[in-house]
Amino acid sequence: MIETTTVEAAMGSIGSTVSKPKSSIHTTPTPKQQSQNKNKSRRSMSFGFLLAHGACLMISTVIVKSFWEFENASRALAFYGVYHRYGWNQVIHFFGVPGIIWSLLVFFVHVPLPVTVMGIVGEDRSLNYAGFISICYNLFYLSIDPFGAVMYAPVLYVMYASALSVLKKDQAEAEEATAAAAKATTTTTTATKTTSRSTGTRTNATPWYGTGKALKFALVVHVLCWYVQIHLGHKVIEGAQPAVLQSLGGALSVAPLFAFYEGLWFLGINKGLQESTRLLVEEYTQELCARKGIEAMKACSSLMLQE
Repeated sequence: MIETTTVEAAMGSIGSTVSKPKSSIHTTPTPKQQSQNKNKSRRSMSFGFLLAHGACLMISTVIVKSFWEFENASRALAFYGVYHRYGWNQVIHFFGVPGIIWSLLVFFVHVPLPVTVMGIVGEDRSLNYAGFISICYNLFYLSIDPFGAVMYAPVLYVMYASALSVLKKDQAEAEEATAAAAKATTTTTTATKTTSRSTGTRTNATPWYGTGKALKFALVVHVLCWYVQIHLGHKVIEGAQPAVLQSLGGALSVAPLFAFYEGLWFLGINKGLQESTRLLVEEYTQELCARKGIEAMKACSSLMLQE
């Protein structure tokens, strides 16, 4: 009996000793969980990420707030049309405005909405500022010009889809780069591997901005489009300040629809809206010239001569 009891006690001790590592291994997070936790922590704690959130929120607020400045399409387009009277400036904006909106969407698509960061609906990158502002644009255009909104919706969707595609490609490249870097710096000793597994430490989390190449390219496009429009379009051709200096939100909210309609009007589509907009542009231009004088813009000179 004594020997049996001793053997059973010994076997029990061995069993408990063997079972402890299994329990420890079982509770260790999987590589996927470690990556998700690390990414979530980096996004939440990164100052740059918080700054990006602040910028997206501020710009979105300025744009959405300006929607209430215009009661119909003619007045909205006329506000912008006053500063875009000449054909070559209209051509510049026909290409420049989409470039500004697309580059802005590329930046916005990198930043998920606050509800995803706070864990309310999970970390789904499809719920981002780019999708939010695109929906807001469509709703605004529907409220002032349903025809133009329906025609412009596919264009806006293509720009959003393109921005999302740029993000996915850049993130994939960033993940490959971080994985390769982690593999290159991983030690081959068993002790180090065991320590790394037991602590759940990972240093190859992909940053929210990916490689940074997409954001840099978008920034170049954004700055270039602004420069060409402001310097060549307004200073040289129009001889007037851009609409953005009169109302940043108004310019950003109306510019996409105005540039789009320049193409539609060239094709002879919705000429009635073009005529009502033209009459308001003349009225607003005369008011501007009377208030600021002949130096307000080149068009004021011709208006003074007509009088």
